[in-house]
Amino acid sequence: MKYIGRKVMSSPIIGGITYTHTQASASETWTVTHRLHRKPSVMIVDTSDNIIYADVEYDSDIQLTISFNGATAGKAYLN
Repeated sequence: MKYIGRKVMSSPIIGGITYTHTQASASETWTVTHRLHRKPSVMIVDTSDNIIYADVEYDSDIQLTISFNGATAGKAYLN
């Protein structure tokens, strides 16, 4: 059994719990391969750590695509 906080997990977690994608070069579309084996929530920040909003499309349980109105660089935090 795995312990997460005070809860006991009866089966192992497949993949990681969180993933951070860094997009160093500005682009209108980010393709993120995360291997979390689920459709995670996504928070996106620009290079100044300001939260920004974009369209997120789940391609599969291990990949998603983020689309912006203009070229953007920054990070996507998945959990």
